[in-house]
Amino acid sequence: MFLEDDIDISRIELKKLVDFLPYPIIIRENIEGEYLYFFFNKNFIKKIGYRIHQAPTNMDLVKLLYPDKNYRNEIVAEWTAREQSVKLAGKGFIKIKAHVSCKSGEQKWFEVKGSIIKNMQIVAFVNINSDIVLQEKLKKKNLNNDRMLSILGHDLRSPIANLISISSMAEQSEISQQEFISMMKIIKEESLETLQLLDTTFNWARLNFNNIRHSRVLIDFNVLLNDVLKACKSTFENKNITFTVDVGRLNNIHNDLGILTVILRNLISNAIKFTSENGCISISASSNDLIITDNGIGMTSEMVEAILDRNYSTRRGTANEKGVGIGLQLVMNLVEKINCKLFISSEVSKGTTVRIFFMEHKEF
Repeated sequence: MFLEDDIDISRIELKKLVDFLPYPIIIRENIEGEYLYFFFNKNFIKKIGYRIHQAPTNMDLVKLLYPDKNYRNEIVAEWTAREQSVKLAGKGFIKIKAHVSCKSGEQKWFEVKGSIIKNMQIVAFVNINSDIVLQEKLKKKNLNNDRMLSILGHDLRSPIANLISISSMAEQSEISQQEFISMMKIIKEESLETLQLLDTTFNWARLNFNNIRHSRVLIDFNVLLNDVLKACKSTFENKNITFTVDVGRLNNIHNDLGILTVILRNLISNAIKFTSENGCISISASSNDLIITDNGIGMTSEMVEAILDRNYSTRRGTANEKGVGIGLQLVMNLVEKINCKLFISSEVSKGTTVRIFFMEHKEF
């Protein structure tokens, strides 16, 4: 659409033409230096929601579309600059991308295009929300993957370097029986940490390359949790943590056993990590929920939000345990893969509750 000075078209004809077009469109007229609206087409009213009596002037509508003052000022400044460029060039159209607040409360991305015809502006809103949201997701995923690779590069080196160091020390010096036992304990802990990291890394890599295949089976949660707790036994026994398990109400759940094992192993390991010595962890259930509750150090609401937003950085546990760094992010992604939902509630110094909700009516 171009700047035109020689278009002679009646308002009635213009309204009919604009109402026929598939985009939300508004028409405004410059009267004594102020833009006043005289038409919102059907698609603008339907898709964005505002009517002309709610925003007769330009600033009235701008306040509705961009309620945040700082963002509104940015949009107005960008539009004004581009408008001046078009007027100076004598051709072209005004075009910006804007995050618009609809009357429904939804916020959507639009490409806003304005054409100048004499003293009027015809402004069209082209919905680009899906494209922008997809770009943001891909950008976030790439940043997350870069972060994960950085964490893995560091965390894989550390325990292996420790093993080499301990082995070299034992090989090059005479040590007592007690020192040998202490070294073996350290080697065992470092080996288990490395094994867990490799296992988590493998699952993370498979997930990112879409190589995880789903296989639905009837889940026996007592057997599943018994296997997971066996693998964690030395960790929670070292901290003298008491476990209680009562999942008898969770019956007739069909899901992927392998993926659930990875999810529960990570969640239970986290509960152990952030529960103090002599603490308690309970695993309970309802007909569609599995609930893991600890009386550990808990988290702030900001930390919970960061986890759910997949922007969480690991921290050390109550016994100075190191975190893998990608366990919770892996859990969040795997939960989505098997059509479950994860809910987290926590309070500092009181503990954390993680609830897995099984949406049995969905297939995956």
